[in-house]
Amino acid sequence: MRKNLIAYLLGGLTLVFAVSCGSGSNTAHEEEGHDHGDGMTQMSADHDEGSASHSHDEGSEHPANGNHSHGEGGSMDHAAMMGEAFNWMPKAATMDMLSYKTDNITLAKAGEEDILMFEPAGQKASCMFKNMHGNVGVTATVKLTSPDAEVKLLHHSKDQDNYEFVSISGNTMKLGRVTNGEEKILDSKEIEVPDDWFDLSVTAAGSHFKGYLNGKMITHGHADEMAPGLLGIVVSGNGKVLVKKVEATPLEAEH
Repeated sequence: MRKNLIAYLLGGLTLVFAVSCGSGSNTAHEEEGHDHGDGMTQMSADHDEGSASHSHDEGSEHPANGNHSHGEGGSMDHAAMMGEAFNWMPKAATMDMLSYKTDNITLAKAGEEDILMFEPAGQKASCMFKNMHGNVGVTATVKLTSPDAEVKLLHHSKDQDNYEFVSISGNTMKLGRVTNGEEKILDSKEIEVPDDWFDLSVTAAGSHFKGYLNGKMITHGHADEMAPGLLGIVVSGNGKVLVKKVEATPLEAEH
């Protein structure tokens, strides 16, 4: 009887010890799991802060409107290379963005500004920009030093016998198309050409073509839409024509 009582007591103590150890083990595991969870949370927070910092990096050159920064030089970037909007100013570093230019076109200075100087001397002085453009608006900031010079702003150009243009010659603005060497005038108006710098612009949107002088529409014509082509400037006659900026903007087709 006494032996049985001792056995029961030893069994009870063993059970209590087992339960106590099990409880301690679970508590330690839960604490260890909690610490691991806190560590993951902190890493996630650090990553989020790092991502936020990256997204607002001062080195980012993409403004909120999605346009690419062209910098002070106004050189074409990858957007222009894809036939998208660009703002070009003549500088030594930007001349490689022309597909070609004739020898009678040189970089020069007008005061403190870099300019592209066209000197046709009775011949033609021409340059073309790289890459194809479809529906587009083009503006060249130019200055004519002689009434004998004619300046053409070309678009949708395939070659010298196939292109569209707006031109100023004397006191006349013409809007036209050349197909297989034959010129067709879509519209023509008399104008007063400014003595100083002015903006000569043309838009081609579907079958609608418009010419502008300093933002005011002067000519408007209609014709079948042409396939995409190059942009360029052609100067003929005598005197000098100066160009200090060329801009291009994609347009939606008008119907």
